[in-house]
Amino acid sequence: MDSTDKEMLIAALSQKDVYPKALANFMFREIIEDAHAKYNISQEDMKAMNKEAVNRAMLFLTIRSDPDLYRAFAIEALGCNEWDESEMTEDLYDRMTDMLTRFKKLSEK
Repeated sequence: MDSTDKEMLIAALSQKDVYPKALANFMFREIIEDAHAKYNISQEDMKAMNKEAVNRAMLFLTIRSDPDLYRAFAIEALGCNEWDESEMTEDLYDRMTDMLTRFKKLSEK
């Protein structure tokens, strides 16, 4: 693992709200970027959408420690009964495995 990877990890971990940002980025960034290009969404609107995504990610990560709030959060799924079931795709699994491998190598140094 080269020093650039280690510097990237240090930079990521040094950010305020790193985990809400990481969750929002992982879940929405590529989708939002595709919409930005397709529908000519302004940079201001992009910034507002990213901020809302980070705020929601922070809320979700916060309520995970409260069993009652976490259970109540399931209400959000009521509008999604027509959506496809989730699936662990090979691409998603490979992405997580790659991140874990890189993190372990960086942690050893």
